[in-house]
Amino acid sequence: MELFKRSLLFRFLAVCFGVICLSSPSLRAQDLPITGKVTSAADGSPLMGVSIQVEGTFKGVATDVNGVFKISAPNGAVLKLSFIGFLAQEIKVTKAANLDIKMQEDVQKLNETVVIGYGTRKKATLTGAVATIDMSEKEGQPITNVSNALHGTPGLFVNLSNSQPGIDRSTIRIRGVGTLNNNNPLVLVDGIEYSMDELNPNDIESISVLKDAAAAIYGSRGANGVILVTTKKGKGAAKVSYGYYRGFHKATYLPDAINDPIVYMRTKNQALKNENKAAEYAEDDIAEYEQGMLTDNIVYPKSDWYKIAVDNGSIQKHDLSVAASTDQYQYRLSLGFLDRDGIQFGPTNHAKNYSLGLNASMNVNKRLKVGITLDGYYRNYTQPTYNTFWQAMSRTLPILTDTLADGRYGNSWLKTAGRNNWEHPRLHAFGAVTTKLVQRFLSTVNAEYKLPFDITYNIKFGVDKYDGLLSTNTPRLQTFNPKTGAPINWNSPATAPRFAKTDENDISLHFYNTLDWKKTFKTKHNVSAMIGASYDNFDKDQFNATMTGYLDNGEATLTALDAGLTFNAIGGNTTRDVIMSYFGRANYDYDDKYLFEFTFRADGSSRFAKDKRWGYFPAASAGWRIDREKFWNVNFIDQLKLRASIGQLGNQAVDLYSYAPTVATGQDYSFGGLLQLGNAKTQDTDPGIHWETTTTYNGGLDVNMWKNRIALTVDVYKKRTDGILRPVNLPAQVGNLTGPQRNIGTVDNTGYEITLQYRNNIRSVNYGVWGNVAYNKNKVVDLDGEIIYSGATITKEGYPLNSYFIYQADGYYQNADEVTKGPKQGTDTRPGFIRYKDVKQDGIINGDDRVIMNASSIMPKYTFGFGFNIDWKGIALTTAWQGVAGVKVYPRANLAYPFVNGANATWEWTRDTWTPENPNARLPLLTTGGTGNFTNLSDFWLRNGDYLRLKNIQLAYALPASLLEKVKISRVSVYVNAENLLTISKFKDLDPESLLNRNDLYTYPMLKTFTGGINVTF
Repeated sequence: MELFKRSLLFRFLAVCFGVICLSSPSLRAQDLPITGKVTSAADGSPLMGVSIQVEGTFKGVATDVNGVFKISAPNGAVLKLSFIGFLAQEIKVTKAANLDIKMQEDVQKLNETVVIGYGTRKKATLTGAVATIDMSEKEGQPITNVSNALHGTPGLFVNLSNSQPGIDRSTIRIRGVGTLNNNNPLVLVDGIEYSMDELNPNDIESISVLKDAAAAIYGSRGANGVILVTTKKGKGAAKVSYGYYRGFHKATYLPDAINDPIVYMRTKNQALKNENKAAEYAEDDIAEYEQGMLTDNIVYPKSDWYKIAVDNGSIQKHDLSVAASTDQYQYRLSLGFLDRDGIQFGPTNHAKNYSLGLNASMNVNKRLKVGITLDGYYRNYTQPTYNTFWQAMSRTLPILTDTLADGRYGNSWLKTAGRNNWEHPRLHAFGAVTTKLVQRFLSTVNAEYKLPFDITYNIKFGVDKYDGLLSTNTPRLQTFNPKTGAPINWNSPATAPRFAKTDENDISLHFYNTLDWKKTFKTKHNVSAMIGASYDNFDKDQFNATMTGYLDNGEATLTALDAGLTFNAIGGNTTRDVIMSYFGRANYDYDDKYLFEFTFRADGSSRFAKDKRWGYFPAASAGWRIDREKFWNVNFIDQLKLRASIGQLGNQAVDLYSYAPTVATGQDYSFGGLLQLGNAKTQDTDPGIHWETTTTYNGGLDVNMWKNRIALTVDVYKKRTDGILRPVNLPAQVGNLTGPQRNIGTVDNTGYEITLQYRNNIRSVNYGVWGNVAYNKNKVVDLDGEIIYSGATITKEGYPLNSYFIYQADGYYQNADEVTKGPKQGTDTRPGFIRYKDVKQDGIINGDDRVIMNASSIMPKYTFGFGFNIDWKGIALTTAWQGVAGVKVYPRANLAYPFVNGANATWEWTRDTWTPENPNARLPLLTTGGTGNFTNLSDFWLRNGDYLRLKNIQLAYALPASLLEKVKISRVSVYVNAENLLTISKFKDLDPESLLNRNDLYTYPMLKTFTGGINVTF
């Protein structure tokens, strides 16, 4: 299969190369001599380095220092002129001539519009901190979910911790983490709240990220930033576009687990010996096993599970669209299909997505414009019912039999502590299958009506319908001793086979309307205003049921609920969440020079008590275009703009009905000697809870230089979140109640962002480089004196959220005398163990000796991205790198530590551990994972999670237009693409991105993807 996939890819590359070679026909017609001079239309200065290319050929020249060029071309050929900072031109050759060509400056960069809340704004007059992603620049990349396209965006921490097909969605944090609750940004698609990951990436035009007070127009839900997704519309003459790619993917990193049974057993025995414990595997058994491996690989397997269970996966995608626009209407209709098979063996990591997109509008008359949109997504994916496959992989051993000769799942005849019921990867992957089906549609209707006095009324109504069905099929599962054939029940025959269904039926209604007014006075005073109101209603309905007692010999072939004889469980819930809002914005600018914006929003939420429901969120921003001042005479600077903003935003991240006392069922009690059904209050409440409030400050600088060849943006910011909603603990004596949610806590995020771009050309070669870096400092300012402990982390005033709180390692104990004289740190301490600093200097190592590390487990200090693009006569190479720095990871348990409760170890534990002969080893004395070397959490195991990744590299070729005109095709582009091709990191046990916000190695690995594809427009 692997050879077949590679053969297909090589054939595709060969075809692409052949197309390139055949698409440049020699010039058979008589060439005409053409000379000329190219100057700037603005000031008449000569332009050096202008590219002049004969369309459809590789023939081209560049102007000299005086703007002069000389070239020959056949009659009827087209000369294409391009120069960074100027608009491209085309000139048709009809005779020999000396041309005088004047090129117009390209001011598009400054006139580009950016989508903001309830409107758009020219980049030149933008006063907020807004990052924009042009999705056309990501054409051909194997983006399976839209959130994964945001890596490398300035100010965003984008983390993909699970690459399993169907659930590989990134977590996004904008300018840090400001609350102990939900930190996800608000996402709106064409103005309506919706998941960006329920869209086909090919249907998206652009994405805007509002990072400062620009998000305040969304008030109550804008505290974590706002992401605005704009879908594609029809543009120009009718055209049909088709895109296709196919490829394969593999893991970027896999654990280096011991795969030799003899090495494993002897290493495990040595670990136990170092703890003064008896060997687990007898020498006679080891000798028997070593001999048996030569003839019987079932009873005496040498199972390399990361080769057995992990293979290359596949991916393919089709996109088809038809689009057009005129003065009267525009439309775009699209279909998409994505099919993926993951790297895990078996039927439990497959995903298919089907998408439908429609965006249409019509000018009914001069005043009225109406439109509709439809974004439909149908997807299904599979996963193991016992969704611990990668945990099973981390615990599996080379002595575990895969299958017996008849296909039954094996175990091992060797007794192993902690493995009474063997976790078996094949059983997990093949034995029980869960299927998730999702059907989701976002439908909107909108209208725009031009009223008198330059007022425009806009109205939009949207319906978000989500239907999900989770089907769980669990047969009776057993493993068998490969030597004796004796069965072991892996799951209980009392509850298997069983079948369960969970049905989710959600509908959200969204409505907003606005009045916009714009007016220019005396040509330079530009004034605009907008007021509006919105209503959002979220209804969720969930039902689940489980049945057992299926009469199919434990095979779970019957999948209808009513085929089971025994009722097992039933549950469900219904919720409603409502937000009503009023908002407005006012703008004034003088001659695009002095820029002012004011916004206000009032939100009412059903998540709070009646007298606490409304929150008010004002914001203001200003800008100064210094380059438009009369005193400014620096010609090479095209734009110099200062920006500043301040605003308040809200967060209602609290569970529904948290303000109201609720009664829990199932609180049974004894009365009269009998158990009585009972209900009781189990959690205290605070009816006075209200919005979290985030106040954000931002200062910015925008500079464009040398005909917009260079663009620099710098932002500095501070965000303070007050009144953080969090649970407050109560003493157990107070009714043993769970503490209420209260507004207690303040968190600061301060930082900066720098973005730099450069583009230019050398003759026919156009190139550009870009880069950005962002720094964020997180600090807990106030928790009302409370300290929150969680495993290896602590949340405390004066430190980042979730800072590591651990012991400091101080080398190894080298001999028994050091152990005797050193601080008491555990009864099992011996030479070769990690020595910890006695911070309190009291001769005892305990919790008081832990120290806080200035490193958060949930957020890096730095995020960055950079790349370059270069193209020459239709051949284009683009790259994008991204990474993080200033973050630590602390993986624990299976494989991170050796031999944890019967699990395996990695090869490094056989190579460089402490012994009297190797006192400076990288690793301490070899022991099992339950000793003080591991249970005492220390910075010895704190690992550097920084990484730099080549996120994408693509080589593409666009066929010449002159060739395509003959077959009436507008555009053809072929390409090869690699995603996550290279990762540079000091952490090697697994992909470092997968481990951010985790403390184990039980995650679906990050994928390296290779694709080849074609895009055709008719």
